[in-house]
Amino acid sequence: MMKIGDIVTRKVYGEDMQFCILGFYTRQDTGERVAILAMLDPAQVTEAAVQELAPVSLRNLFALTSGFYVH
Repeated sequence: MMKIGDIVTRKVYGEDMQFCILGFYTRQDTGERVAILAMLDPAQVTEAAVQELAPVSLRNLFALTSGFYVH
């Protein structure tokens, strides 16, 4: 079973792309379990000192970046 933090692949425009699972939710209308994914782009990989990082809750992240509600 897949879990938060797993790296997965998915076809996007016919090409395999890599994603990290950020969370899950269940669609109210269908009951389908859906994964919330972040695309991994090797061109966008960086590093930072751990003390420079600040945690963000999944709820706050998606409230700022999308139109759907995460429960």
